[in-house]
Amino acid sequence: MDERSGRDRTLQELARAPLCAGLGPADLARLLAAGHPLAPRNRESLFSRGDPAEAAYLLLGGDGWVEVGAANRGAKQILVEVFRAGDLFGEMGALDGSPRSADAEVHGTPRLLVLPAPAFRRALRETPGLGFNLSLLLATRLRRTFTLLRDAAFESLEVRLARQLLYLAAQGTVRGPAGLRLARRLNQQQMADLLGATSRSIITILNGWRDRGIVAYDGVKGWLTLTDEAALRGLIATGEEG
Repeated sequence: MDERSGRDRTLQELARAPLCAGLGPADLARLLAAGHPLAPRNRESLFSRGDPAEAAYLLLGGDGWVEVGAANRGAKQILVEVFRAGDLFGEMGALDGSPRSADAEVHGTPRLLVLPAPAFRRALRETPGLGFNLSLLLATRLRRTFTLLRDAAFESLEVRLARQLLYLAAQGTVRGPAGLRLARRLNQQQMADLLGATSRSIITILNGWRDRGIVAYDGVKGWLTLTDEAALRGLIATGEEG
């Protein structure tokens, strides 16, 4: 792919990102010029908790994703979010200058646009549509954070897992004969990390759901299929009523 074709592809990817919704060609070109491309290696660390926040990152495409999470001193992990094509991450530190609050690790071979903090803030000042879109994005994440905090305080682990799987399904599924398979692999430990739980407790819930025909799970390959999505939603509704 020549340089012009690569630039045109990147502009098309930018246009599809929620952060850039409704922006015109000139605004997209300015945003692209403000950053630089990055093609990190699989399992490469983009930043660690406590690092200076020097840039925001926009995941353009490629075959992969970025996981953001943290570990305590006892090495217990919590997976904060999984970012895919079109997602922005690392923006909080780029906005307020605070050190990184989590770790970011690459999985697969995604392509990123790195937006240095000064250029990112300048783009927000100069492009009102960009600032509005960022406000919508932050509002969505704040609502999700509130839901996770509420669930951690009031809901059972089963309800929390059901909600998390439906959230992941909304990010991407592949329809097969058994139902909706999540687009990304998840082993039991990763599911536990999403909820700050133990892998044993996750296995117990998954085994119960499998016996009831709610999910199918290939623990070796990490593929999880929602065979009865309505039942998962029913679990959440029952938990909220209780």
